Amino acid sequence: MTIQTIPLTKITAAEGNPRRSMDATALEGLAASILTDGLLQNLVVRKKGRKFEIVSGERRYRALSLLVERNAIAKDHPVPVEVRGDLSEADALRLATVENIQREQLAPMDEAEAFATLLGAGASLEDVAAKAGVSVLTVKRRVALASLCDEVKALVREGEITLSAAEALTLGTHDQQRVLIERLEQGYHYDGDDLRHLLTGEKPAVSLAIFPLEQYEGSFTADLFADDDNTVFDDVEWFFTLQEAAVAALAEHHAENAAFVEVLTESYAPWWQYREAEEDEHSGVVIHFKPSGRVEVREGLVRRDVSPSVAEETADAPTAPKERPEYSGPVIRMMNAHKSLAVMETLLTNPRKAKEVAVISLLNGFDWTGRVRLDAHPALAYFAGEDNQPTSYTALEREAQDMVTAIGVTDNRRQSYARPVRGAWETLLAEVKNPTALYEVVQGFSDGELDQLHLLLTALTFGQGNMDALDTADSLFNRVAADLDVSMRAHWTPDEAFLTRRRKDQLEAIAKESGAITRLGRMKDYSKSQLAAALARHFQRSAEDDATLPEELRKRANAWLPDAMRFPAVTEGADLPWQEGEADEANADDTDGDPTPAVSGEGETTQVAA
Repeated sequence: MTIQTIPLTKITAAEGNPRRSMDATALEGLAASILTDGLLQNLVVRKKGRKFEIVSGERRYRALSLLVERNAIAKDHPVPVEVRGDLSEADALRLATVENIQREQLAPMDEAEAFATLLGAGASLEDVAAKAGVSVLTVKRRVALASLCDEVKALVREGEITLSAAEALTLGTHDQQRVLIERLEQGYHYDGDDLRHLLTGEKPAVSLAIFPLEQYEGSFTADLFADDDNTVFDDVEWFFTLQEAAVAALAEHHAENAAFVEVLTESYAPWWQYREAEEDEHSGVVIHFKPSGRVEVREGLVRRDVSPSVAEETADAPTAPKERPEYSGPVIRMMNAHKSLAVMETLLTNPRKAKEVAVISLLNGFDWTGRVRLDAHPALAYFAGEDNQPTSYTALEREAQDMVTAIGVTDNRRQSYARPVRGAWETLLAEVKNPTALYEVVQGFSDGELDQLHLLLTALTFGQGNMDALDTADSLFNRVAADLDVSMRAHWTPDEAFLTRRRKDQLEAIAKESGAITRLGRMKDYSKSQLAAALARHFQRSAEDDATLPEELRKRANAWLPDAMRFPAVTEGADLPWQEGEADEANADDTDGDPTPAVSGEGETTQVAA
């Protein structure tokens, strides 16, 4: 290393210095120190034309310039420097970054852009962390900030936005970020958790849809003004099914001309890994399909030279929210309704257990909501208007109709404007009855008939306490179901109403777990709707004991049950008895020698030799 002295007038600051902001007070202190004790540490520079460009030491250069402005030193004040003539742009930036961080901590936003530049040039996370003297986690957290919009970056540098809030804002699109900082400037106060909730907890609004709205057959919920931003899809699963199909079609459309098409599906998109294409440069398209359903498309992009391992490790923001739950609210409610009806029907065959439940209810003991007012359980209303009602529902309705006939209940006291009765169970539990007439009828019941009425009333009110959550606890409902030895597959068969609400990868897992894959063939040859229909037919044929299917295959299909349909519901990843000894077969790969399904327009499959 050779140190030489050159005039201050021949030194110039580098345009790409990683430090964009400097503490004015600290700069004043450094200038005072140099004036008193001289420059104790040389600058590192490189030749650039007739000048010398600073590689490291810009703070010292700024302090010297401050002293020149105050006439404390001459303009051509001699400065000790080390001249480096073999530095590339990347090496110069790396040295500047290391020097800045190790001597005085860079501002987070300056770190973010410096790290992004280094990683974009092919450096590894470990290399950047080691040379900068920080942890790998710090590098990953900082580089996420490089994807923020320019307005947010400026506010972070000015100290107007906290680091926690900035990290949360990485979960939003640039447009969402601008809207939120505008609200912050208007006086709203949001911390990092508030911003994270606002950006990831949005419901799918009509304005998010990129598919024709006429394809959606469900209902909407709108506020008083009913604009597209405040009108939401009630059937979230159906919205995502249509939105996923539209994103796939959009990607296919762009793939015809783009250099590449990427579809990102996490809340955070690492935009720092791309740059805008230069003129005549073949560019690609990135489609950001967020878990909220929002879609953002950016065209004219080129990938930076980020190593694959770095791209994978920095794909998620450090503050990214948890993935969407395995089951959405509507699916959980549907499964809980099935489970409740199954327990109700089984209670009809066990008077002793029904009386035990009744006594507990009358003593105000319940899991979630007490129904001692004899409110019908919501599972009955859930299936009342369905075309394909479960066998458990029809069994309960038939029993209720027989009892309505036996006690002579009529609707003659119902108001003319009252809504139609949804079933005999509702007639039986209607609040308006003639008590003395009902008393005379009940007095004439035998002990057996009275027990049957008591049993039916208990069954109609008992089911899963909270219909909108998976019941994984040691609840009364689960204890009773276990004691009754309720077998869900005796009451329910996996049908299209359930299967069409599963993702394609979940359907493929179901095909493997249930053994259906051995008959259906290659999963990749099916669309999601075709696979759901094929699985529904397979389960139905197995439930009907179709002799054309191998006995072992029928047994395996009839034993398959979603984890959430168990008592208690089993969370994802738990070991289940049916999985023992079947892992090898369930996870068998589709080889070139396997039969390949030929799918017709109606979704039927036939086996064709490969």
